[in-house]
Amino acid sequence: MIIPEAKVWAMVIEGVASLGSVHSHGSNAPKWRGRAARLVEQWGETHGARNSKEPAGLDRDGLRVYQGWFNGLINSHSPLDPIIPYLEHPSLPISSLLQGLEPSALPLACQAVIEAAESHSLPSLRQDVLAFQGLEKQRREELVSEVIEEVTPVAESAGKSSKQAHVSHRNEARFAITNLRQALSAIDSSSIPINRQRALENASLQAARAELEESAKRIQAAGDTSTLQRSVLQSWMHTWLGELTVELERRIASMQAEIDALPESKASVAPPKYSATARMKPQVLLMYLSLLPVDKLALITILEIMRMSGSGGIADGMKVLRGMVAVGKAVETEFRAETIKNVAGVDSYHWLKTIDPQTQKPSRQLIGSVWKKIGEQANQAKRLGKGEAERILPPNHDDMQDIWTPAWSRMIQLGVGSELVDALLKVAKVERTARDRNTGEIVMELQPAFTHAYEYVRGKKLGVIKLNPVVAARLAKDDIGVVIHPKHLPMLVEPRPWTAHNKGGYLLHSVPVMRYKESLEQQKWLKAASEEGHLEPVFHGLDVLSSTPWRINRRVFDVVLESWNKGEPIADIPPSEDKAHYEFPEKPDSSDQDPQVRVQYVEKTKAVLAQQRKDHAERCKFNYNIEIARSYLKDTFYLPHNMDFRGRAYPIPPHLSPVGDDLCRGLLTFGTKKPLGETGLKWLQIHLANVYGYDKASFAERARFAQEHEADIFDSADHPLDGKRWWLKAEDPWQCLAACFELAAALRSPDPSAYESSLPVHQDGTCNGMQHYAALGGDVRGAKAVNLEAGDRPADIYTGVVDIVNKVVEEDKKAGHDIALLIKEPLGRKVVKQTVMTTVYGVTFVGARDQIAKQLHARGDIAQEHIFAVSSYIAKTVLNCIGDLFSGAKAIMDWLTTSARLISRSIPPTRIQEAATNLTSTSRTGKVTSRAAKEFMSAVIWTTPLGLPVVQPYRKAHKKQIMTALQSVYISDPNAPSEVSPQKQATAFPPNFIHSLDATHMLLTALKCKQNNLAFASVHDSYWTHAATVEKMSDLIRDTFVELHSQDLVGKLREDFLDRYGEYYIPIQSAKNISTTAAKRKAATAQRRNAMFDEAIFNAEAELIASTSEQVEVKAAEARSLPADKAVEMSIKSDMDEGDVDSLRAGRQHWVKFRDVLPPCPPRGIFEVHRVKQSTYFFS
Repeated sequence: MIIPEAKVWAMVIEGVASLGSVHSHGSNAPKWRGRAARLVEQWGETHGARNSKEPAGLDRDGLRVYQGWFNGLINSHSPLDPIIPYLEHPSLPISSLLQGLEPSALPLACQAVIEAAESHSLPSLRQDVLAFQGLEKQRREELVSEVIEEVTPVAESAGKSSKQAHVSHRNEARFAITNLRQALSAIDSSSIPINRQRALENASLQAARAELEESAKRIQAAGDTSTLQRSVLQSWMHTWLGELTVELERRIASMQAEIDALPESKASVAPPKYSATARMKPQVLLMYLSLLPVDKLALITILEIMRMSGSGGIADGMKVLRGMVAVGKAVETEFRAETIKNVAGVDSYHWLKTIDPQTQKPSRQLIGSVWKKIGEQANQAKRLGKGEAERILPPNHDDMQDIWTPAWSRMIQLGVGSELVDALLKVAKVERTARDRNTGEIVMELQPAFTHAYEYVRGKKLGVIKLNPVVAARLAKDDIGVVIHPKHLPMLVEPRPWTAHNKGGYLLHSVPVMRYKESLEQQKWLKAASEEGHLEPVFHGLDVLSSTPWRINRRVFDVVLESWNKGEPIADIPPSEDKAHYEFPEKPDSSDQDPQVRVQYVEKTKAVLAQQRKDHAERCKFNYNIEIARSYLKDTFYLPHNMDFRGRAYPIPPHLSPVGDDLCRGLLTFGTKKPLGETGLKWLQIHLANVYGYDKASFAERARFAQEHEADIFDSADHPLDGKRWWLKAEDPWQCLAACFELAAALRSPDPSAYESSLPVHQDGTCNGMQHYAALGGDVRGAKAVNLEAGDRPADIYTGVVDIVNKVVEEDKKAGHDIALLIKEPLGRKVVKQTVMTTVYGVTFVGARDQIAKQLHARGDIAQEHIFAVSSYIAKTVLNCIGDLFSGAKAIMDWLTTSARLISRSIPPTRIQEAATNLTSTSRTGKVTSRAAKEFMSAVIWTTPLGLPVVQPYRKAHKKQIMTALQSVYISDPNAPSEVSPQKQATAFPPNFIHSLDATHMLLTALKCKQNNLAFASVHDSYWTHAATVEKMSDLIRDTFVELHSQDLVGKLREDFLDRYGEYYIPIQSAKNISTTAAKRKAATAQRRNAMFDEAIFNAEAELIASTSEQVEVKAAEARSLPADKAVEMSIKSDMDEGDVDSLRAGRQHWVKFRDVLPPCPPRGIFEVHRVKQSTYFFS
């Protein structure tokens, strides 16, 4: 018998108990209360309660059951008599039940419990409630009373030239920091944690809104003590509003006159047809412009253009398309709000649902949700009939149904927005003054406040709207790259468990469980899987990560704060602006005619300026993290997690989390402590060696490294800033300092095994993606290289690859290869490390070349003019060597790529006739193009072993050229059906599939750790726990990896593809091309391997691996001296002639079923995954 989880019991019991309200259920109320009590007794019986009134199953999350019962009794105002006997047990303190209530219910609940305690003569229970009410408040007041030195903020003027920095702002903190401080001030209250969390979420939401709407607030904030700048700005806005209103009235009157002059047959307001030369019809445009008063249209236009300033990477402006669509959307939203308010009324159900509970004002998001709901209710009313609809649907639904209209298309938004923006650009003027260089007089000129221009952005010519410099100066804000909205902060209470794809995490903020970009397909699959209950394991895994408690490492923070406020550079923190020194090159004499001197001067100046900007951005980032850490110093906090579309988990707060930099990780420690026990001290020593950079040695050698540096460790802990500063030489200095503090405290304690440690100790995978590939393919050599096989010391895959690369380079030198001769010294592992690491995640040749070029620059032994050629040569050699060394991984990678290519060119059988009809079309230029590609709509979709559907979002957006009032623009609807991008689908699939397995392994490990009461945190392939439980976690990591890879994952994926796409059809020419490419790739790989390695290396394994039919064909082709592609083509033709392939002729083209051309899975090697359990260094 399967017993439901505690949270299921809790939900049911709370629901039943809530029905015990006398007001709602009259005489049936006692029955519902009795049923709830019996369910609680049943829970106790199934979890070993010795009597019916004893709390049970608390070690199995049973507290939820009693909290649910208590919540139901309180919410229904029922007597608390049934639960009182349970509260007499010390295992169920009343404080644990009160903490689960909504803050608004606490006063009533406390009073109800006090009355029940008095009626049952339980003075201790009464005292516990009174203590609960006062204890938390007292504790917070004591904590708040401690004065912590403030973090010196980066000044508003930092990073700006003296001309840009206004005098009055020179010493002011940046807006981002003052805004963040305002949000974080909610933490320092004397309320209970759940109340402070709600206040924090409200405050952070306000801070985000302040960041996004700063410009609009300046415009609207009239009548306050504005500065001179804001007064001038107010004056401009007032003038623009009046003139824009007049201009719009003139245009609307002109449109009306034009329409009145049209013959009746042409005055239609039918849906507009757009093109590169035709704009929206005046009669249609007038219809939309008449939806709101003219002055409101004018105000919306000004507010939106100001709000959009600086967006989309355009300094002091915006892209034309972005601005026009934003104005159109804002008009649509305002029209919806006015319609709801005027038709339904301000007291109506619909209008009240648009009110944001934090701001008490309508919000765009809520207006959109309500409007969508009205449309759904209108459709529901049509299906139900009038009588049933009136019974079920909200009041006024008839009125709302009559006026509801579908969402405006992107083209309508664009047409309305372009007209309004064009009018604003025409009338908005500002006065600009300058000093005449000749006369010294002040000259004043009236200039447009906004101008339409063109800029090249990433090589593309784009229309932009630019703000006049004087307008931009008054709206000057922080650099867009370093201003980060403080919406999501760490939580002060445990996050809500994930119960659906859009329910979980924060108490007030709605956050989806998955991050994906504009993919309705992914949204539909995710929602369906959630509703069918397939995502429970994924949700539980995310809950484990979210429920891990954290604290700030106070000793590390004190060192960080002291260093920061001094402004000196330390570790990776750059110096403050007043302590920084940048050596600019001397400007060459104007008489120097050598162009090379000028070029060198410009390049060196650019490099110094780039470093200056980088340091400023880094310091702003550190400022943000240190400020957050300071606010959470006195609290335990939590980091709610969600995931990307492949299932990889990430903390939702973007700052101060384990996925951050070394400083973030050094500042974080677990919120719980555990005694080190017998092995914990050893793992603290190993951890210190790892973060110092001594991580290639055996565990014994690493522990010995820490022992040999005990004097340095004690000095670092006792004198971090005024000692020898040994910790600063570490690879991860802040994490090393944290380890020094922990080790020193443990070694100085009377009994190190009893020392309670909270420091997270890491276990990291060895090139984790390659570990999954080696396990999938049973690849012996690959398994050995990435520590799936046992060894005396950790294998180093990067050294293995660079040794082979150096061998190839030496051979090429002997052969007189020009580029190889430029490499004087053997390459080190650092040159190839990043490329090897990212190969399994789909690094391209260009990406690999750039990675290697960066390392060659750092080495400094290759002349600048040869860097490109040498890095290209090395990149090609490294990629070839990886494929040859990890043959099993390469075979699976190629199979995954081939499968994705076939899927992305497949068509459902229902679309074959459509695809075959009019296979070609002729463009206006006379060019004949194929239309079949327009039918390639199939994205690669698969399901992870934990039940998560993954949909690759790579499609070709349909762009349409539209003429607007300003210019001709191209727009695309991200939600419109469009063909897939076969190239992107194919290249992204192998790394995405491996990422999904990596994520699955991590979530399985998280669940196992939870079951075994281990603290657990994760940064992808780096798993963290207490020092005392490292060895137990290591066993669980291996167990879950074996559990995952004991399945035939590639075989199951192939079956999944056949079930999903088996009956789809592919043009036979596409199938031939894909098969030919795969065959050529295999033949080339075999040729390279034979040239690079001794034949004896492969003989043992080759005898044990059966060849696939395609490999046999390639070998046969080689024997007959035929090209591989010809052999494959002949094979396909032969199969079709024999009737083995179910082909179809539609139109003038042959089609073949996907199931008939999907190649078999690559043969597996002889490595058995269970051997991982004997590998000491699998994760280390």
